[in-house]
Amino acid sequence: MATTDTPGAEAAAFYRQHGWYATGTVLPDELLDRANDVLSGLDADHRDLEPPASMKEFLAWPAGEPRPTRLNQYIALQYRAMADLAAHPALARTAALLTGSSRLRIFNTALIRKRPGAARQYARVGWHCDRAYWSTCSSDRMTTAWVPLQDTTVSMGTLTVLDGSHTWPDTAEISALRTARTFVTEDHDALWSRLDSLRSEAVTVDVRRIELRRGQVSFHHPLTVHGSGANHGAIARNAISVHYQDAANRYLPATEADGTPASYVHDEFVRRLPNGEPDYADPEICPPVWPPAG
Repeated sequence: MATTDTPGAEAAAFYRQHGWYATGTVLPDELLDRANDVLSGLDADHRDLEPPASMKEFLAWPAGEPRPTRLNQYIALQYRAMADLAAHPALARTAALLTGSSRLRIFNTALIRKRPGAARQYARVGWHCDRAYWSTCSSDRMTTAWVPLQDTTVSMGTLTVLDGSHTWPDTAEISALRTARTFVTEDHDALWSRLDSLRSEAVTVDVRRIELRRGQVSFHHPLTVHGSGANHGAIARNAISVHYQDAANRYLPATEADGTPASYVHDEFVRRLPNGEPDYADPEICPPVWPPAG
């Protein structure tokens, strides 16, 4: 579903049923042009914002031949254009509407650059759920905005979701899929086999490839299974992921499958609460974006 009007109750209902929603053209060209200008200096490690010193080594992309798909986290803490994009009222308003939240903060942002070329290692993004990476979050009302910086077609490896997968029953097999951290994987055939096995559980595996024009944005639920194919186009596919958290979200102690403490990359950067736990409301790392200031 995609609309050109300001999203309303129909959009929220669609999101609840399908686990994703695509807007009409809501972002101005001027902002997208500024975001694209950032890319020319990215590999030179030039920034116009000053991220926390503890984060700088983490932010650097390794030198040498880059992977076909590259991820640069905390992009909105490094560049003003990316910060303005992540906090844009059209995005924050829609995220609040879809999640039913009155107040939102940024949880994280990332630039995903997918270079052309199918026959390369890591050319595709594996099926995964964002919730798998957020086991230390208390909220189930987070959401992700996926913002392409150019027209993005199926051939370029656009975002692909499994429609309605956020409502699948929590069986052992589905729980294993939802908790698998398979954003980066080489064994895509195994992931497809896992999806095929779900059909025996009366689950409908409905693949939706979301083509978007520049200025459109898609949102997906943290339990929506999603991934993307290789970029068969002629230019790089650049997109920004903006993860939003509602005001109630807080750090929740969790454990990995092997019993070790779970963590999110935030945990070593955000300020600490009096009890020593990470504070996911740290305004430096997780600034509020809805309602707009003032």
